[in-house]
Amino acid sequence: MALFEIARKRLKEQQEISKKSGKSFFTSDLSTNEYLLAREAGCQPIGLVMGTSFYQVGFYGNFQGYINKTGEVESLTQAQIAARENAVSRMQEEAAMLGAHGIIGVRLQQRHKGWGVGGMVEFTAIGTAIKMPNRPPTNKPFSSDLSGQEFWQLRQAGYWPKGLVFGACSYYVHSDRTTRNLMNPTLWNRLFGQSRRNQELIQLTQGFQDARELAIMRLAKEIQQLGAIGAVGMHIEKREEVITYQPWSKTGCFFGLFFLGLFISLFIAMATGDNTASTILFFLLFFSVLLTLIISSIINIFQNRGPFRDILTNFVAIGTAIVEDESQVQKPINTLMFLPLSKN
Repeated sequence: MALFEIARKRLKEQQEISKKSGKSFFTSDLSTNEYLLAREAGCQPIGLVMGTSFYQVGFYGNFQGYINKTGEVESLTQAQIAARENAVSRMQEEAAMLGAHGIIGVRLQQRHKGWGVGGMVEFTAIGTAIKMPNRPPTNKPFSSDLSGQEFWQLRQAGYWPKGLVFGACSYYVHSDRTTRNLMNPTLWNRLFGQSRRNQELIQLTQGFQDARELAIMRLAKEIQQLGAIGAVGMHIEKREEVITYQPWSKTGCFFGLFFLGLFISLFIAMATGDNTASTILFFLLFFSVLLTLIISSIINIFQNRGPFRDILTNFVAIGTAIVEDESQVQKPINTLMFLPLSKN
């Protein structure tokens, strides 16, 4: 993933400042404690690096309504993974340009844009590039969401970050008849049916469970591909979208066309001055609408006709894969802490 010219210019200017001053000039989003502990672990922060990717999710462009089955939306899953990988790759390229060994304190931010283009997502990765004076150079710095304190503890225990690992899953839960009756109950169902008592929405629970398990399985696969022994600092991001829809009714379409025909006929009769036909058509239209409303109200008491709600859930599991650091003799973890000074 090629760097943009403005990013290259910023990093070159930072390197020139360091050369002119003869000092190690750096930018960082580390806190004071994180910076001191990173130095304690033998790291030298060298610069703030970042990567961004705007992604148009094809799921929204090709599909604006509802789907009629429960399962994973693979195109949306792949889009989420690709956008994150683009952002992280650009951040790693910035770190490589600074000669870094890795990036710590990575923060991944996701925003949905409402600019009239459905499904546009922004992913941004921000972290602090670090250098290890006693390690050989690398052309692919590691990325890690571990804080300065966590990285220091990891180094003290004799481990080395291998890189960020991801597992994502976008899962669509199409509500069945039971779920619909519980989420959008009719009057009869409220008084005499299932909605009278508290109960679990089993279909939604199962859908969320499936999505979470698929995301974690993919994260575990990435850990194996990196040759790591495991992942630390794991956390799961979860976001749900409620998709509301109204099923198409053949009966409703027929009555709509019938009323439209009556209205057009009434308008023509009034325009031609045929009072008898106008009166007949007016009463026919009025009583037809009234009868339809009465029948529809009675049906709604016993039958759920919508609108219905489905759930699209997005799970992303993120962690830092680690390996045993063969270049470092394992040290016991000490109890170094930084506490605020007392005011007394």
